[in-house]
Amino acid sequence: MLAVAAVCLLSADAFPQSEGDRIIAIVGREIITESDFQYQVQLYARQNRLTEISPFMAQQIFQSILTNKILLAKAEQDSIYATDEEVDKELSGRMDNLIAQSGSVERLEAAYGMPLARIRNLLKEELRKNIRVEKLKREKFPGGVKVTDRDVNEFFSIYRDSLPDVNEEFELAHIYMKRKVSDAEKSEALRIARQILDSVNQGVDFSELAIRNSADSGSAAMGGDLGYAKKGTFVKPFEEAAYLLDVGEVSDIVETEFGYHILKLKDRQGDKIRVQHILVTFPKFESSDLETISFLKELKDRIEKDEISFENAVKEYSQDEFTAGKDGYLGKVPIERLDSMTLEALRGISKGGITDPVRSVSRGSDYGYELYKLIDIVPPHKLSLEEDYDRIRSFAESYKESNELEKWLEEIREYIFVDIKM
Repeated sequence: MLAVAAVCLLSADAFPQSEGDRIIAIVGREIITESDFQYQVQLYARQNRLTEISPFMAQQIFQSILTNKILLAKAEQDSIYATDEEVDKELSGRMDNLIAQSGSVERLEAAYGMPLARIRNLLKEELRKNIRVEKLKREKFPGGVKVTDRDVNEFFSIYRDSLPDVNEEFELAHIYMKRKVSDAEKSEALRIARQILDSVNQGVDFSELAIRNSADSGSAAMGGDLGYAKKGTFVKPFEEAAYLLDVGEVSDIVETEFGYHILKLKDRQGDKIRVQHILVTFPKFESSDLETISFLKELKDRIEKDEISFENAVKEYSQDEFTAGKDGYLGKVPIERLDSMTLEALRGISKGGITDPVRSVSRGSDYGYELYKLIDIVPPHKLSLEEDYDRIRSFAESYKESNELEKWLEEIREYIFVDIKM
């Protein structure tokens, strides 16, 4: 049986449990509740556009949650930790990937049922746990799980009918430029934030101002209340300002990547704080977009006139650090990961051609624009060793890793308390 791909999980701590919520498993000092499990099932269904989840799939999701908890408990036993630097390094890339997989920020927010800023803050703590688990795995399997050519051939011979077909793919390279927040946009947001702060200082109720003015829809309805949180939950400038406040005190205006914030400390319990905030996001003036679009159009024209090669243009101008050193190469991108505007632009050019600037949907509120170079189009097909060897090898490695992990988990469970109540 092929292992199901790991579900993108947020921990039970990320979502509030209702009173009387049934505990379905205890692993070490961690619990898995009925509401947390149901949330993960629903999330998996939304992310994979499924109308229902089979009992088998639900069991696989539960096993994925349980496995993660067991490995985390083992990492705790072995004193394996993750640094703030390691977490911050992973966070940006993970958010980009989640948005890309969802297709847009709006779809991601709908899938998780919360605004982007809240997803980011919750994911940060979960990444810390995941990094600890990955460090534990690397200690157990320092060289990774490797397969030989013979293993790949045997795996494909046995499971070829169970492997998914390959959808149409576009082999692409790109040049990405961020849409920068202009001085005019910052000035306008700061003007609004100062007006709100003046109202606070004049005695207007903070909660009422948050309800009417905060751009953080997830907390605005609750008067800007973000609940109790420990250090490492919020982005650095926000957190530093919040921990300097006394209970009842209101901050000056604080700038983060999301905009300008006004904070009020409601309570402090040990190292946990309860903060209200009002968020004023940066407006997006069309003139700022046009500046980036015009530059990329001129760059495309220069490439097509052979004044600069695409590869040199990537090196000089692309702001995607993950592909800049690979001539902008994105690889083969499945059609389901392309939004309608990008797909339309690609359909309008021939192989080797370059699109007009396309707005990127993979970087959240800090979107940008891209020029895509169409290298090739791979039609839908069934997997074959000749055309898809690397993909099949990846499946084979995952299968072998799953088997090795199952054996290891049986050993670990002798030393970790696990009580399944389902």
